Amino acid sequence: MTKVFIPGKLFLAGEYAITHPGNTAIIAATTTGLSVEITPSNTKSSAYSNTLPKQWHFEINHTENQYTDDWRYVRAAIKIIHDYVKINTNNNHFNEVMMTITSNLNGPFGKIGLGSSAAVVVGVVEAFNDFFQLNLPILTRFKLASLAHLHVQKNGSLGDIAAITYGGVIAYQSPDLSEFTQTDKNWLNPTIVNKPWSKLAITSLPWPTDWQLLLGATHESADTKSAIKNINLAQEFLSESQYIVQNIINTVITGNYVNFSKGLRDNQLLLTHNLPAGYITPKLAILLKSLKNVAGKISGAGFGDNGFAVFNDNVDNLIYFWQLHQIDTQVIVISPQKEVNYE
Repeated sequence: MTKVFIPGKLFLAGEYAITHPGNTAIIAATTTGLSVEITPSNTKSSAYSNTLPKQWHFEINHTENQYTDDWRYVRAAIKIIHDYVKINTNNNHFNEVMMTITSNLNGPFGKIGLGSSAAVVVGVVEAFNDFFQLNLPILTRFKLASLAHLHVQKNGSLGDIAAITYGGVIAYQSPDLSEFTQTDKNWLNPTIVNKPWSKLAITSLPWPTDWQLLLGATHESADTKSAIKNINLAQEFLSESQYIVQNIINTVITGNYVNFSKGLRDNQLLLTHNLPAGYITPKLAILLKSLKNVAGKISGAGFGDNGFAVFNDNVDNLIYFWQLHQIDTQVIVISPQKEVNYE
């Protein structure tokens, strides 16, 4: 039997710019995540999740090319890891398995926006790597999970995959995959994995031990894809974001909380000025206004979901204020780092 615990993720800085190759974001891995358990099966393979109503029954060496159902992320991850192993090792046959995915990425009031689909693909890759004793390097596992996620979602920076795979807090520079783009957008191509990914860089950051993360989940949902579809970000925005994020990275390394707080404010102002009005929902507006001298901002795409605070002192009043305005609070513990740098 294999059981792996997979973190969630929380974007801290560099959102939107990170969707353009070569730009940088800061992302934390959280201990609030999910687990994937695999045991041998004597019959066909099966998969169960506490977040889905139906089990999935399948043949592990013959997964269908169908990526629209509830199990699409799991299906894509199994397909690419199977095909990669088949062409790169002597192992071209996996034994059937029973797989159980248990997620804690939903709070008592709904999803809390810590990257459930990314955690699922990373979880499948990590569990298969352990169960079948594949001994794949961490960079290979990141790339396999990335391609599975990209195949289903069709876009994204892959920063959530990197954070969840590597753990801790990372500075992540997004890759340029344009040379590998398929006309049919089929990213389940195992031959891409061992090739260099231009501009990709993943660097672990030394998060100060006295800085803690507080999640503020608004549970205001929006159709983010529709909201951001027609947003065109100027080069000036990308350059400014890169400058601000590099400064924030330096404040993390030096443990300078005051300048870290200023850097997050600068990043938030840049995003606010360049994104449509719907980016800041009513609850997110309340969250931002309440921060005052506490470091924090909106996390991720906005238009609902989460904000966060980073604190090194008592924030009971802030927690009370958020809860008073129906903002769900959760102190976030950062998941341990697995490995250091890739550039």
